[in-house]
Amino acid sequence: MSWRDRDYARGAQGGGRVWPPTRRVALLGGSVVTTLIVINVAVFILSQMTIDRNAARYPELRGEEIITSPVFQFSAMKTSLVMRGQVWRIITAQYLHWSFGHILMNMLGLHFLGRALERDWGSKRFFFIYLIAGTLGMVFYMILTLIGWLPMQGVAAGASGCVLGLLGACAVRYPHAEVLIYFLFPIKIRTAALLFGAWYIWNLLDQGPNAGGDACHIAGMLFGAWWAYRGETWWDRVGWRASSWRTRTRERAPSDFGARVDQRRDDAQTVDRILKKVYEGGIHSLTEEEKRALRDATERQRQTEAGHADRL
Repeated sequence: MSWRDRDYARGAQGGGRVWPPTRRVALLGGSVVTTLIVINVAVFILSQMTIDRNAARYPELRGEEIITSPVFQFSAMKTSLVMRGQVWRIITAQYLHWSFGHILMNMLGLHFLGRALERDWGSKRFFFIYLIAGTLGMVFYMILTLIGWLPMQGVAAGASGCVLGLLGACAVRYPHAEVLIYFLFPIKIRTAALLFGAWYIWNLLDQGPNAGGDACHIAGMLFGAWWAYRGETWWDRVGWRASSWRTRTRERAPSDFGARVDQRRDDAQTVDRILKKVYEGGIHSLTEEEKRALRDATERQRQTEAGHADRL
């Protein structure tokens, strides 16, 4: 910290005005929810733009022409291709959507559910939970196709597993919050999660329409609910272990490192005290001992900065 950062130095600038610190983090950082929405929309637009123009000739693709897009063909979840080594599909399929209505509902869910969770959890933790919920959904879908419950030739795509993970988490964290079903009917979010979950399970057991999608929904929702109930304790425990490891590592560091840190802290306090005295009484108010201490601290700082420059 330089002398310009001291309180007394700031007070002398701009007619006594104290300037607030620059908020670089706020300016450079962004919302993960917004970033995810932008990525999903961009991928959807690219998929729509690259649909095979001859797809309309095939009646069996009606309503699913997007499957002819190279983006979809490269990224969609298909168990047979994953088993051949194309494991990226487990992740990339979470950013694909079949139709405008499909992506609209998912992005609305991401926006309204994700904002509160990102605010409470932080961006990194939120993205971790979002990604794991969607990944577990795709893995559960793959397992059901491998055991024959769902057709092996099926194709899965969408962020629904991720979004339902957020719904499960919100149902545990904010059980009494209300949501509007179809933008009309208010219902507690916990009740909505239970009703949706029951419907998904029934449809999957009955192997009804979109049973594969409901498999992703169930796995994502269960993970989100578990995380909100127990996962935060686990996260804090892991973080505590990491912190303890860092502490032990510092304790094993050479003792001269601690001495240098102490010296720098003492120098900072000394310089702070002397410069404040200069500010209040002028340079002539310093004793010879204070001048010598200031020169010594300045020389040590110069040597430290020179050493840093040599290691660049």
